[in-house]
Amino acid sequence: MDPDYFRSYEMCWGTLGTMRPFSNFHPNRDAIEIKAALEKKDAGTLVRILTNRDSAQRQVIAQTFEELTQKDLATGVKKAVAGDLESILLELLMHPLQYEAHRFQQAMAGLGTDEETLLEMLCTRSGKQLQEISAVYQQLYKKDLEKELKGETSGDFAKLVVALLNKESVAGSVQRDVQAQN
Repeated sequence: MDPDYFRSYEMCWGTLGTMRPFSNFHPNRDAIEIKAALEKKDAGTLVRILTNRDSAQRQVIAQTFEELTQKDLATGVKKAVAGDLESILLELLMHPLQYEAHRFQQAMAGLGTDEETLLEMLCTRSGKQLQEISAVYQQLYKKDLEKELKGETSGDFAKLVVALLNKESVAGSVQRDVQAQN
């Protein structure tokens, strides 16, 4: 790791785990620096820039990179790095809703289902967020998220994940039923 990393870039140890916009943000400078890093396959520079910008800033960097080079940043990352680092950097470049849809897809991919991830995502997102994620999932994977969840789970657990996915509509119907009884 570059020894100047901690001296030359803003880092506040009291805020680790909280992503905030990079205050000295210059997308053109970042895009040019990333272009050079991709040519040299300099993973350290890629990590430094992409992990110190919030999601909105990474989206601007990707757009600026494409305007400057006429190339897709994600494609450049795939050529420059591999393995887990490639996966992490590509996930950082995703729009937040795309990333959420990707997490659902990954939790259901292959043999077995990562039920813990499914529950974490379904329980910590609002009904509106889950509707947006479902729409993006449909766009990306050309599959209905609810049908995929039903196909990957069974029994009472399948009923639970579907109810959690549709929690706003379920909550609304319960509220209407309660009001109708009064």
